[in-house]
Amino acid sequence: MDARVALLKELADPVRLRVVDRLGHGGPATVSELAAALDASMPLLSNHLRRLREAGLVTVSRSGRSVIYAIADEGLFALLPLLDRLTGVVTKAPAQADAADGRTCYSHLAGRLGVALYRALLERGALRDRPDGMVEPGAEPLPLGIEAPPERRRFAFECFDATQHAPHLAGALGDELAAALFERGWIERGEGRDVRVTAKGARGLRRTFGVAL
Repeated sequence: MDARVALLKELADPVRLRVVDRLGHGGPATVSELAAALDASMPLLSNHLRRLREAGLVTVSRSGRSVIYAIADEGLFALLPLLDRLTGVVTKAPAQADAADGRTCYSHLAGRLGVALYRALLERGALRDRPDGMVEPGAEPLPLGIEAPPERRRFAFECFDATQHAPHLAGALGDELAAALFERGWIERGEGRDVRVTAKGARGLRRTFGVAL
């Protein structure tokens, strides 16, 4: 069998792909942290983690009593944004886009707000998108005094937003942008993962990013 087929077969399972996606977005995690993030039972998750270990896609280490899982090779960090970029090309847009202001996706912003902010940063030249789904700093400064995150974390990459059929910003920069808006009181948490734009935030987003939902 072609080795690529065997690799893609391991990633084709929804649970295993979500595990790799979570580790790619949030970094190393314990089994309990993965179970909570994926809403999966521990026995089911343990079986899929074993498959990923045997395939060489994740590594296991110990920290005290905790067992930590992590992405085994940085090549997967390049594969996930590329899959998201391709997904946007081959899938159809939803019949009706999500009408909420926005929502969280891991620790960054998604939905209408996340997509609009990412588009605004591209248009003003603060970011540059690459064909492989990775994102680089642009010629213009980032707004709100946000600085490039430490090199130990991936700077930024696209995350396909199925509700809007467009990418939003993920990675360390996406996390910092979300944190900055929460700290300023421009957005607040709603039910579940929903995010609401406050009156103060509506003014700030329009003034700073040219974004009006």
